[in-house]
Amino acid sequence: MTVKRTKFLLFLVDYALLVAALYVVLVIRYRPEVLAFEFSRHMRAFGWIFLLWLLTFYIADLYNYVERVDYRAFVAAIAINIAIAIAAFYLLPQLDIAPRRNLALVAGFFSLFFMIWRSLFNRLMEQSGVAQSVIFVGSDEFSLQLAKRIADRPRLGYKVAAIVQTRDTLIPRWVVDHGIPVYREVAELREPLGQRLREARVVISDHWLREGRGELYGMIRAGLRFYQLSSFWEELEEAIPIFATNEAWFLQNMNRGINRVHLASKRAMDIVLTVPAAAVALPIMLLFAALVRMTSKGPIIYRQVRVGRNNRNFVLYKFRSMRQDAELNGAQWASENDPRVTAVGKFMRQTRIDELPQIVNILRGDMSLVGPRPERPEFVEQLSQAIPHYHLRHMVPPGLTGWAQVRYQYGASEEDAAVKLMYDLYYVKNLSLLFDIRILLKTILTVVNKMGR
Repeated sequence: MTVKRTKFLLFLVDYALLVAALYVVLVIRYRPEVLAFEFSRHMRAFGWIFLLWLLTFYIADLYNYVERVDYRAFVAAIAINIAIAIAAFYLLPQLDIAPRRNLALVAGFFSLFFMIWRSLFNRLMEQSGVAQSVIFVGSDEFSLQLAKRIADRPRLGYKVAAIVQTRDTLIPRWVVDHGIPVYREVAELREPLGQRLREARVVISDHWLREGRGELYGMIRAGLRFYQLSSFWEELEEAIPIFATNEAWFLQNMNRGINRVHLASKRAMDIVLTVPAAAVALPIMLLFAALVRMTSKGPIIYRQVRVGRNNRNFVLYKFRSMRQDAELNGAQWASENDPRVTAVGKFMRQTRIDELPQIVNILRGDMSLVGPRPERPEFVEQLSQAIPHYHLRHMVPPGLTGWAQVRYQYGASEEDAAVKLMYDLYYVKNLSLLFDIRILLKTILTVVNKMGR
């Protein structure tokens, strides 16, 4: 079963469990003779609300079955879903669902059903897996790196079925430990492909694309799917492997540039969402402005030059979260438990309240709601020399939040910047308003989840 089919199965089961939870509540609360009528009446309202709930679960990564369910994220998603349903019931009285306390019971029963079902699913995945065969043609560093990620995480839905060894490369011990067959030539794959690997995915390294095209071309047949290493990595991880990707790949996959119509619609969405958000955020900003003033010396607003779209510099605004003397020795990376951060600053960073003054940057057009986080010119120069393709993140406006922020833990080093760039370039390549909305909703869930820790 493919990854998409497995996720769709989880989606269908969750919807069935929501309907089952509603039915159980109605059985408890209503007489048998009116049960069919009440179920039909409730489903007219709950049917589409359940779809919104599943969208929230998707945004909360509850269908990312590679990892075990994060129950903090599940609780946050349930809280948001209850708020959605309450708003719908009270803003749309024509739904005529009474009593509304049925909602809390439905959420409770569904939570119980969900935990039982996912526990069984986890056991199934760990025992048998939902594995599709992958053959790696090439044993270079990056092919082996991705192969190991698959071998170590059977819940991805794939298994490494074979590796074709690149000349003059060593096969690491883990390949032997996992019992993965190793072949010297592509031609040696013909027998297993004809017998037991009919539906395999073939992932091809750059070396084989250059030198083994003839042999690979002869393998074209029904059932096989061929991928360049970078493209398969992108599909699997929703990131672009920058060290395994050359200029030719970007020319082939990002040759359309950035659509001006999309940038204009992105700008319109920024304004439409930011103006009301600014009104809601104003009391919070005034409160924390006072707290910053009362708890540490120095200015309330911290101004810092950052690099924006097309490498244009702009002044970014933040609530000051560090001591006034934090950079007496010059610019330096921040760390997760940085001793320079004040007590109020720690909470603001955890909840991203320190970023709220960037509403001004968004309204001015320096930034967007969603995009790669803007970096300081000193670090941009350093990172551009150390990390390939770093300059490509400046093809789009920088953002208040981004794909890297919701997919990768906090980090501030060259190594962390390289990992985050993989997600930033995936965002640049797959730019769309729907993607922006997905990131915004995931950001809300991330912040709520962190506040609950």
